[in-house]
Amino acid sequence: MPLTPRLAIKMALEDLELNVGGTQIKGVWIAILLSFASTIGGGIWTASEFFSRLEALEAAVSDATSGTAVIEGRFEDLRTAQSETLQGYQVSISNMQQQLDDNNVGELQGKLSELSTSLSQIMELQRDLLPLRDRVAAVEKSNSETVITVNAKMEALSNIDERIKRLQRDMDDAWTAMDELANPLGR
Repeated sequence: MPLTPRLAIKMALEDLELNVGGTQIKGVWIAILLSFASTIGGGIWTASEFFSRLEALEAAVSDATSGTAVIEGRFEDLRTAQSETLQGYQVSISNMQQQLDDNNVGELQGKLSELSTSLSQIMELQRDLLPLRDRVAAVEKSNSETVITVNAKMEALSNIDERIKRLQRDMDDAWTAMDELANPLGR
């Protein structure tokens, strides 16, 4: 008998038989064996995928670590440069403070006091002017209302003037008509 496996397939699962090397395996056992084989294959694939992702993460961490070392070096250079600049600023500030002391800043205090007094007087005058501003606004509003009223009255008078002219014309026509009635032959 040859060593090649012989495979016999039938229509139903319970009728399915597999003859491998002289051993007969029935249909249900074939299904169970295929389930275990696919589960084991899936586990191997998952583990392989997991380890490939771990390797990618290790490479990313390695790259980030080398980038961190470069940034730390740059930061240290920046810290040194800023420290030197800060010392220069401190010297400039102390020089300015000495110049202010030399320029007699005490006199400025008296001038600031005078300015404060002037500002107080201006504030008092402004408080006095605020009610006047409100009164002027009220007068302007009253004036504009008066102008509107006068314009309305002028328009009404114009309408009355036209009515009077019409009434005068009607009155003249009435007198002419009465004259015609009194003298129908025009004598």
